[in-house]
Amino acid sequence: MDVEIVAIGNELLLGETVDTNSAYAARRLAKIGARVSRVTIVGDDRERMRKALAEARERSRWVITTGGLGPTQDDVTRQVVAELFDAPLEIDADVLADVEERFRRFGYAKMPESNLSQAEVPRGARVIPNRHGTAPGLVVEGGGSTFFVLPGVPAEMRALLEEGVLPALVAASGDAVPVVRSRVVHTAGIGESALAERLQDALADTSPIEVAFLPDLGMVDVRLTLAGYSRVEADRRLDVLAGEIIRRSTPWFYGIDDETLPQAIGGSLVERGWKVAVAESMTSGELGAELTSPAGSSAWFVGGIMAYANEAKEALLGVPRETLAHHGAVSEETCRAMLAGARKALRAEVACAVTGIAGPAGGSEEKPVGLVWIGVETPAGAQVRKLDLPGGRKEVRRRATAATLALLWRQLRPAESER
Repeated sequence: MDVEIVAIGNELLLGETVDTNSAYAARRLAKIGARVSRVTIVGDDRERMRKALAEARERSRWVITTGGLGPTQDDVTRQVVAELFDAPLEIDADVLADVEERFRRFGYAKMPESNLSQAEVPRGARVIPNRHGTAPGLVVEGGGSTFFVLPGVPAEMRALLEEGVLPALVAASGDAVPVVRSRVVHTAGIGESALAERLQDALADTSPIEVAFLPDLGMVDVRLTLAGYSRVEADRRLDVLAGEIIRRSTPWFYGIDDETLPQAIGGSLVERGWKVAVAESMTSGELGAELTSPAGSSAWFVGGIMAYANEAKEALLGVPRETLAHHGAVSEETCRAMLAGARKALRAEVACAVTGIAGPAGGSEEKPVGLVWIGVETPAGAQVRKLDLPGGRKEVRRRATAATLALLWRQLRPAESER
């Protein structure tokens, strides 16, 4: 099942907005066995838009458009699609009532006249209700092709894709139709080459399954892709290989497909009846934000202390003044003191700490930019690591956060000898 995407908007061509919609749609489509055959970006120009959509219609059975459904004069996707399918625009009373009600909830006495266009629907089209905005999605069919016309606001596009597009494509494909399916096995705390060596025998001959290693910020994903089989058969084959990879990559394996490392960490903490606290200097709250990204994180996360200045480390975390004076804020000794202070101050069984030099200034020959100390302390003791991280300020902070999460995960898993 091939799907074509047409992303619409001058802001995309000018580089003012990155087309994250197409990337998200491609990932989600791959999950259901559909493949994006082409992505076209076109501006808010009627003629160029009409040409791009007409060409997509000729090539593809399924087309998704994003953008151009707003109430302003440059939002002409609805009109161009209606002309392409020779389906005059008509006011949909139900859609109009929904838009008017939304504006009433916004505190408007009356809906702005310009938003009336968002209630226009091509004759014969189906509406995908938009509970997240004022522009509904549309399903327009004719001439052997189906257009899913979605808004460009990412939150709205993603919701309508999940609610109105993916279910329709799954129903259309059926279980026996050859599809493209994939699995992604996630690992943390092991390098790409080390993981590849552990998996060498299992991956010696995986044909027709394609295998790709995807390293990023101290984590390595192994993506498995299989095309040309029914959904059921593809899933069976992928599950067998994924299971072997999981077995060989334990204890670094933490999840599959959409599972995240914070979710896995949270699950492990809950299993043990433990809670975690964080002490952050250089990362300034990024670690805490990651650990609380999953829903229900209050079950395992106590809180965090962002102690940037030495005075804060001393006052809030109890880091001894002598430690800071003799070893400095970026040192193993300070990191260990931050761990102990966080566990004590926040009464948590587990603590994480990060202190480092993100740059671009602040480094020295002895302590260069990119020097980071991270640590995790559990009831079994503390583990502290020294890192020398590349990149600019933002990348150093991101890498430090990822490395701390990986170290935390590793400390929560039993050693291989215990398995």
